[in-house]
Amino acid sequence: MNCPGGMLVYERRLWSYRDLPCRSGELGWCTDTKRAARCNGLMRVRCFTQDDAHIFMTPDQIRDEIKGVYHLIDGIYTQLWLPLHG
Repeated sequence: MNCPGGMLVYERRLWSYRDLPCRSGELGWCTDTKRAARCNGLMRVRCFTQDDAHIFMTPDQIRDEIKGVYHLIDGIYTQLWLPLHG
């Protein structure tokens, strides 16, 4: 998905393939103020924080970037004593 915030970070300058991968992350606050959300009480969330990450890369960098994201998540889960794999 192309998130507007991620596109703005990438768009701020002209990139060369030598500058890639470009990695960015953001925390976005999402709200739902529709009337139905008020009527349902605790059954519906009115706002939450969504973490979002973007990696702009060349096709030949995809494999290494996926491995890097996996190792990052595995490291976080290890710190929390939650094994990522069986």
